[in-house]
Amino acid sequence: MNTPFVLVLTPTFSQTIEQRICTGIHERLLGENIKLVFVPLDYLPEDADALTDLFWIHDLLKSLQPDLLLVYGGGLSYISGHEALQKVLARYTDIPVINMGSPLAGYPTIEVDNYGAMLTLMRDILRRRSGSSLLFLSGPALNEDSLHRQRALEAALAEQGQTLTSDQILQGDFTAATAERLVSRYLAKVDQPPGLIVCANDLSAKGVLDALAASPWSCPEDVWVTGYDDFEYAAFVMPGLTTVHYPAERLGACVAEAGLRQLAGDVIGSVRTVQGFPVYRGSTGDVHPGIGQHQERLLAQWELLQQRDNNSRKIKILRNVNRKQSLKDLLISLEPALGNLGVSHLSVFLNELSDDGTSGYTEYTSQGAQRHLSPGQKILPVKPVSAENYWVLCPLHAEQVDYGFAVACCAPQSAEFIDFLAPQLAELLHTDALEAKNEHYRLQNELNERMASLGSLVSGVAHEANTPIGNGKLAASSMLDLISQVKNDVDNSRLTKARFEQFINETEEYAEIIFQSLDRAAKIISNFKMVSVDQTAEEKRRFDLGEYVDSVLLSLRHQLKGTSVKLEAVLTEGVIVDTFPGAVAQVITNLFMNSLKHGFDHGSLEGTLRIELMKTNQCFRLIIADDGVGASESVLNHIFDPFFTTTRGKGGSGLGMHIVFNLLSQKLNWSIDVQSAPGEGMKIILEPNRSER
Repeated sequence: MNTPFVLVLTPTFSQTIEQRICTGIHERLLGENIKLVFVPLDYLPEDADALTDLFWIHDLLKSLQPDLLLVYGGGLSYISGHEALQKVLARYTDIPVINMGSPLAGYPTIEVDNYGAMLTLMRDILRRRSGSSLLFLSGPALNEDSLHRQRALEAALAEQGQTLTSDQILQGDFTAATAERLVSRYLAKVDQPPGLIVCANDLSAKGVLDALAASPWSCPEDVWVTGYDDFEYAAFVMPGLTTVHYPAERLGACVAEAGLRQLAGDVIGSVRTVQGFPVYRGSTGDVHPGIGQHQERLLAQWELLQQRDNNSRKIKILRNVNRKQSLKDLLISLEPALGNLGVSHLSVFLNELSDDGTSGYTEYTSQGAQRHLSPGQKILPVKPVSAENYWVLCPLHAEQVDYGFAVACCAPQSAEFIDFLAPQLAELLHTDALEAKNEHYRLQNELNERMASLGSLVSGVAHEANTPIGNGKLAASSMLDLISQVKNDVDNSRLTKARFEQFINETEEYAEIIFQSLDRAAKIISNFKMVSVDQTAEEKRRFDLGEYVDSVLLSLRHQLKGTSVKLEAVLTEGVIVDTFPGAVAQVITNLFMNSLKHGFDHGSLEGTLRIELMKTNQCFRLIIADDGVGASESVLNHIFDPFFTTTRGKGGSGLGMHIVFNLLSQKLNWSIDVQSAPGEGMKIILEPNRSER
């Protein structure tokens, strides 16, 4: 018989209600031979496109073929309302679903009676605080729990002949920060505070108490405050918070019980209700009737000590996450700290292609294992529920990009940390992906620039080689004519000694012209071959820098034809370097063209471009200087920024100097110093860094 597999969908492990619900589910299913996995998914978004972006994880969860889905719908739909939750659950066709928290049309639900316990509390508080003004701090507009609690308040007011008006309602979002801000603004506008502030949840009530602490009024002397949920801190805020206990653990146990009946084949009814109850404390002038506050505070202090120790371990783990290392190495480095936190297993499943090109998930574990799973292969290593461990599955999603998911087996108190760690891993994967994409674009831009330079080089070679080849062709043609004439003289017995000697002399001249022309063309082609190979190759070699720069300049001289720009090159021989000649050619080409385009306005201005190579104590210094228009300080501050150009719309891409900087800093390990001012030209100094000398 197969072991039933149950998924629990919850928004988070960071909130007390979710933690208590999961505790109730876990404890009820102990010993039932059931595989149980908790899936914190975050709150569903209101935006339809953002919701659609999350469907991938639900499609993945469905593909795991769970036998049952337990859904904390009241939490998942906290922001978005039930419509978004309905769209999500519609993807789990043929899988039984039991909802919990608040009713959801079409699904059996274990409901918390938000109305009844709130009505009981409000009747008592309004009776005791009769005649006082009132303020209600609600939750999100679409939140069903907040609406039920507001209706209970309105019913209690109606019993006393009162109504809740719109100016008595502040629209909150269930957070302490928003509640503190809203109430602080409200109190700043009134001469007297309301006698009672009713909050839709405890977090909002805490924000209200913080606002009152910073105001001239105090609680409970001037203002009574009530909340809802009975979070763990409700008894320890000052004063203790009167609230309604949200039976989260009981809710979890009831939904687990219903799940067992569903798995056994029973028909689950549409709605069952779990009751909460009022808890009275100091914020309404009461003393908590439960166990002594001294004992409660000792327990709380013990929990805080445990939390502090766990936090120090978590910080150590996060430091490792922020180090630059591969995912596999990161997981291995986390293993000891994870063990101290009670995490016995952590796997990250990334959606990748295998070496043979098949798609699927690759699993990386904190023990260093790695395997590629083909479609249909079992993914989760989940074992039946045990008292010591939770199984937690977290999606890895960042900036609308889905990378996979993480699965952990951990102690119940560490589930919150796995929920926190997953987005850190997703951000790490996203950063690595962006860096890889940027590197791809950088290499592509470099290749484009290199190809553009190569095109310019080809054009230059064609132009330069055309003259000697043309001269050689003309000399050969003249020589053929001369030979034809002499042959004709021989045939007609008219060849004299003087004519023959003239023929010899002229033939030697033409042969010399042909030889010199072909030699010149051969040198040009040889130079083209060397530079073009260097431009397209990535090999490092030793060469004479002066000779090489001269070869590059030879291929660029044609760019000056038809301009008023002169080129001066003073290149010291014997400067031997061991580096990448292609990168050197690219740098010289880009700097040459930068001066021509920007310093001399594409050659329309008159001036001189001077390139000087000299030996120094630091090995060498290469200077590219022009007496063109120069550049302002603001231009110099951005000259190496990608896509920065002063000739936008005139063919400037803004990548030339950026590529120069990358080649110098990342490949050649040379420094660059740019000196310029408007009207004073530009001087660029290149020198090797210490490690290259």
